[in-house]
Amino acid sequence: MGCYVDVRFLGLSCALFALGCGGDPSGGRQELPSAGAGGTSMVSGGSGAPALDGGGLALDGAAGSDGGRMCGAAGCGQSITGHEGVVDMLFVVDTSSSMMQEQLSLAQEFPRMMRKLTTGDHDEDGEPEYEPIRDLHLGVVSTNLGTGAAQIARCEGSGDSGILQHRPTVVGCEREFPTFLEYKAASDDPAQVAADFACLAQLGIQGCGFEQPLESALQALWPSADPTIRFLSATNEASYGRGDRENAGFLRNEPKAPATLAIVVVTDEDDCSSFDPWLWEIDPSVPEDDPRSQRQLNLRCFHFPESMYELERYAIGYRALHGWTGARVLFAAIVGVPVDLVDQIALSEVDWNDDAQREAHYDKILSDARMQEVPREMTPGSGIADELTPSCETEHGLAWPPRRIVSLARAFGPNSLVQSICGDNLGPPIDIIIRRVLEGPE
Repeated sequence: MGCYVDVRFLGLSCALFALGCGGDPSGGRQELPSAGAGGTSMVSGGSGAPALDGGGLALDGAAGSDGGRMCGAAGCGQSITGHEGVVDMLFVVDTSSSMMQEQLSLAQEFPRMMRKLTTGDHDEDGEPEYEPIRDLHLGVVSTNLGTGAAQIARCEGSGDSGILQHRPTVVGCEREFPTFLEYKAASDDPAQVAADFACLAQLGIQGCGFEQPLESALQALWPSADPTIRFLSATNEASYGRGDRENAGFLRNEPKAPATLAIVVVTDEDDCSSFDPWLWEIDPSVPEDDPRSQRQLNLRCFHFPESMYELERYAIGYRALHGWTGARVLFAAIVGVPVDLVDQIALSEVDWNDDAQREAHYDKILSDARMQEVPREMTPGSGIADELTPSCETEHGLAWPPRRIVSLARAFGPNSLVQSICGDNLGPPIDIIIRRVLEGPE
């Protein structure tokens, strides 16, 4: 199996993982039910762990509490809203074989994205509605964290291990770019930055089919100097965060002048972030009496939710990067939610700062029949249920119910947004996300 680090109980604290000290890490298939005003998680930890209330997230250890303020890798600070013209934007892009069209569509939207972000003119009528972004970091990581010692094609080892990708796979692009791209209004051309990022964000489709976007983003940003969060890996070196190593400089989380952090996940499947190195083992490694031997590899993440990291790891971990109560962190996802549940018409019916209306919106998404996880036969008549029923089927392909990702977004309260990957192109969802970034955190 290799030299694995058991990371189930290594974290900011028992509260961070919501496992309870010495408790069972399973808790079943977890969906975080709500978030209070300001994006502070109000979730029951499960497994006997304490609930997290809306009065500020108290974390102990290296990421501790200080008078109700969030303290993390960046220390402690006062809650601030608005982007103040400085943003770090991390895209987490699915590199599995079904994502070619989606990656191309995403790249095509970057010129418009940069125009709107750097002018503040969202409707492009010549009159800015928002403060423009004057200082922007753009980075991209893949969803591929591998499957360790399990011998699965395209999933070898630790995958991309949360390292920012900067060697394009697209013909006609530079062979290599800086680790992340920078835009400064005083010196840089937004059109050139957009063209360069279009090269970077098309990561190809040779990545692992067991997508782990939530864990990949956390590993990309978390500093190795703070070992209270560790990562599943076949090597000790890869079990630490990349934020102060390969990805150093991307995240600007200085307490006195932090950037807004916007995490944008783009995938057509749900998150399968797991702490269990045995989850993906295949015959003959799996004993006959092991329950995994009776389950299709493609459905392991569905059948064994107890092997998934609990969502509090990310609901609190992302915020702890900044040392704030969540006011400097936005979480957005373009995923397999049916278009009509999250389009502009659906969003126009929701006051995003009204907790009850926002909760009703997420309830509607998660209770929709198309968003339920129902196994089906990939090959009709085979008698083998070896895939989940898609949440949407289009001429561009299929997408599957992203229940974990939607539930995490819900926990971020008004500092969240879910959009659909199932439309004709990614123009409308990217446009809505641009506006949310320009509005800044609540």
